[in-house]
Amino acid sequence: MRLKTPDNLNEISVIGGGSWATALVKILTENSIHVNWYMRRSEQVRSINRDAVNPDYLSFLKLDNKKIYASDQLDEIVGRSKVVLFAVPSAHLHNVCAAIPKEDLAEKFVITAIKGTVGPDNLLPSSYLARYFELKDFQQAMIAGPCHAEEIARNKKTYMTLCSSNETFIGKISNWFASSYMQVKYSPDMVGVEYAAIYKNIVGIVCGMAEGLHYGDNFMAVLVSNAIDELGLLLRAVGTPDARLGSSAYLGDLLVTGYSAHSRNRAFGKYLGQGYSVFEARQLMGMVAEGYFATRGLMATVKRLGLNLPLLQTAYRVLYNHMAAVDEFKLLERNIR
Repeated sequence: MRLKTPDNLNEISVIGGGSWATALVKILTENSIHVNWYMRRSEQVRSINRDAVNPDYLSFLKLDNKKIYASDQLDEIVGRSKVVLFAVPSAHLHNVCAAIPKEDLAEKFVITAIKGTVGPDNLLPSSYLARYFELKDFQQAMIAGPCHAEEIARNKKTYMTLCSSNETFIGKISNWFASSYMQVKYSPDMVGVEYAAIYKNIVGIVCGMAEGLHYGDNFMAVLVSNAIDELGLLLRAVGTPDARLGSSAYLGDLLVTGYSAHSRNRAFGKYLGQGYSVFEARQLMGMVAEGYFATRGLMATVKRLGLNLPLLQTAYRVLYNHMAAVDEFKLLERNIR
């Protein structure tokens, strides 16, 4: 039986305590949506409830905690809302799901704001959640950028794409995220946009390596041009040939991740280009760069599909074969056009 979308949705459970989750909570509470917020660390919970500040991420941002119920009890938070939004790193999603009884999401709508593959089968986040909790397509949606959390926190104009096969559900939640600085669009291409969101983080790492190696703007433009071609090849191979690559959810998100100073993946790649080891770069970051995990997961998918994606291969060899970025870029120069 198809789950009916309620008419009076005004509450959501948000799972995750990072900067992206914090930015989303900001938007939601500004639109008078009550947020039940799961944060793993009790210190974060206390700070939100007492001071309306996430002490670990976007700590300059004052939230409206009159519209927030924060807790470190995951089962309690999941149980409080008909809509559950996952905004955790892809590498942590399995452990989070394992702590939620499968029946708890059976009659809920689930939104993902995760950009990476999950588990040994390298599944899309939505596919992993669907398999784990036996969700139907109409129960799921995802959020796509370009939406750097730091700019949302400062009310900088951007565009968000909400993806789902359930346009009715998206119609009822679009105003949760819309504001004077956030324009919301709808796309039915959930699979294509999820793959684009994963791939753009890898491109961010490669662009960062190029900066660390002192390549100039001209070469960076060549990298991004080739990245667009690679993304098109990938999306055709996974069955979304009609994706409008020039739209904000595809090209826009890729560009901002490759060029922006706010991009964690670019910063991570820059350290690698400067000669730091992968271990050292991860330590210097202090935050998760999703492209690190995404590279391994997407590489396995691309091998299965028989694709040749030089930018992805460069990232993989530097990250997982521990090759020097300077040597890999000499090879990359010969493999891009």
